[in-house]
Amino acid sequence: MRFVLRLVSAAFVLAPLSYITAQTAPAPVTAPAPVVAPIAPKNLAMDFRTMVITSGVPDTGIIQGHAVGSADKMRMDLTMKGPGAQVSPLGGSAGEVSMILSDSGKTVTYLDTKASHYLRVRPADMLAQAQRSGWNVGFSGTEAKVDNLGAGPTILGHPTSHYRIGTGMTMTINAMGQVQVVKISSTSDYYYANDIKGVVNPFASLNGSDMAAMFGSSNKEFADKMRAMQEKIPKGTPLRASSSATMIAQGQTRTTNTQAEVTSVQWVDANPKLFEIPSTYTPVTLPGMAGAQGGAQGGAIPPR
Repeated sequence: MRFVLRLVSAAFVLAPLSYITAQTAPAPVTAPAPVVAPIAPKNLAMDFRTMVITSGVPDTGIIQGHAVGSADKMRMDLTMKGPGAQVSPLGGSAGEVSMILSDSGKTVTYLDTKASHYLRVRPADMLAQAQRSGWNVGFSGTEAKVDNLGAGPTILGHPTSHYRIGTGMTMTINAMGQVQVVKISSTSDYYYANDIKGVVNPFASLNGSDMAAMFGSSNKEFADKMRAMQEKIPKGTPLRASSSATMIAQGQTRTTNTQAEVTSVQWVDANPKLFEIPSTYTPVTLPGMAGAQGGAQGGAIPPR
């Protein structure tokens, strides 16, 4: 049964950290002219800092990141310090790793820029493959709700709106003749910019979007609640977030508190190569990791 918990924990580690939707830079208003030069495509980019404190872990985890989002993909370049900040199975000795998210966060590709390796993962496939292998995973007590708490503080000169999001579920896992119950819940506060017409969310793991991507195909009730909740959340960029998440398994409780904040935001010229795997990179797989795949070497994401 320890293997079951390792898989559940791995699913959370490999779950998307970001959510992306279509975005474009605001077009300038100009007077008509006989000849108008084309406006170069823009991507929304931001720097952010995340602090992670996990019960039972002595060191505080720190993640420094840079995120760039296109219309359907996002890239994050991260530097991680401390055990609570490790979000990738790949990465350099100094804690550097890059991630490319596609399919609205359903596919995550980790890049080890030092060793020229990559690992592509679809977190939802991890549980689906486990169920096809004879596991029986049941869900109950699903919860996904959101409260609009009104105006938030001004952050980086941008007015914000404050939303509180709660998610949770109970998983009953029957594998190899053993039954394990895992309870997962989280409460998050989000501060969305009111005046940024683009969506780049490096904090989506705090509001349960990763849980929706991971469990949605196996848990229709939760997926439906998540969709209804997402309709009530602004289609904008959060500039600050905090979360308290709890997982109870085998009589033990693990609580993770996270504080995250954007430190700069700007529009940058689009660069499609940011979202491609260099042709010199080689795929790697993790033994026993359902849903992890090396994929085709190089090329665009998702593979054509």
